[in-house]
Amino acid sequence: MMNPEELKNDALIQLMKKNGFSDDFIQMHFNLLKRVAVSRALCKDCKGLYMCSQPSKGQRLILNRVPVPIEEIEYCDFALVENRKKELMNSYVYCDIPYDLMGIDLETVSYTDEQEQLYLRLAAILHQKVSKGLYICGDLGVGKTYLCTALANSLVKKKERVAFVKVTDFFNRMRSFFNTDSQQIDKNISLLKKADYLFLDDIGSEAVSEFVRDDILFRILDYRLDHSLTTIFTSNLTKEELLKHYQYDRKEKSNLMNAKRLLERIDILTDDYVLSGKNMRRKQQC
Repeated sequence: MMNPEELKNDALIQLMKKNGFSDDFIQMHFNLLKRVAVSRALCKDCKGLYMCSQPSKGQRLILNRVPVPIEEIEYCDFALVENRKKELMNSYVYCDIPYDLMGIDLETVSYTDEQEQLYLRLAAILHQKVSKGLYICGDLGVGKTYLCTALANSLVKKKERVAFVKVTDFFNRMRSFFNTDSQQIDKNISLLKKADYLFLDDIGSEAVSEFVRDDILFRILDYRLDHSLTTIFTSNLTKEELLKHYQYDRKEKSNLMNAKRLLERIDILTDDYVLSGKNMRRKQQC
């Protein structure tokens, strides 16, 4: 039996009384109602999953009357957002996108005046108004990856098969398989070759070798060129600088012809776009 003061002060019970539940009904199910009320109270003033106090993070008790009252579990709004991010990430054929960028797309992303024309070019790709990809060149932190991530997420939401690759990380993974698991290398190459849309982020940042240039990157881009598949690059290097980057391997061995063959495919696959502006990452840290 609950005391009158508890009945008076409990917000959940007051809400039930407001909606026509009798005192007898409330007293009969008081322990259940209190569990739900305590769970609700734990969510008060919560700012995110990082400060969640529930026994199971992101899950709280709710009351359902079917026809007698029972307690059920629901995800809070923060957990629903995180679940949508995880679901979206799992829908990529390959995904190197930072988790905190999984919540943006071209409908919600913000952009500066300097980024507006690139935003429109990316939106044209989303709506299939252009057939060629883009080679987006620009300084550090101007928003190349940010806007491309928004496009990639939008494409995945349209059920397109999308691969988003951090170039340096990808090649480091492939090198780790070089002497141990060649099948894993072939599997990843196949994923990138056949994706409807391939994003190669920060190309030119990786260490060059014949394995990187000829055995992986050339195979991927040659296939995509033959099958007219959309490819988008971001880089701090111009195409001319990228040619010099791929001309020499770690041993300073020059192979200009192979570098030209690679750049020819990049050139045919893409239109050039130079993105200018201030370093947004530094601005955010100020």
